Amino acid sequence: MMKTSMLTLALLCGAAPALAQGDAVMTQHYRCDRGAQVEATYVNIGGRSLAVLGFEGRQLALEIARSASGARYASLDPAQPFVWWTKGDAAMLLYGAGDAEATIYADCAAAG
Repeated sequence: MMKTSMLTLALLCGAAPALAQGDAVMTQHYRCDRGAQVEATYVNIGGRSLAVLGFEGRQLALEIARSASGARYASLDPAQPFVWWTKGDAAMLLYGAGDAEATIYADCAAAG
């Protein structure tokens, strides 16, 4: 999965060869309800804030979106309308939009 993550990040970030001052990449593992695990790689590069999520054998690229509280990342692929919300060490994964939004994982906590 790590090779795919790095390829996705390179494509999202324009295949930048090196991080500039102020750019950052950080990976955080989360343990969620029902024993699920989510790996989130957060990328702040060139004025963009992105997250690449790995869970249930899939990988999703999301970009920071407007939120009143915490950090909200929305899928870059409209065919997969996932939303990843984080606040402190807590997170949750949603699917859908508006009234059709459903919670996939409600109680995710940063591991370690």
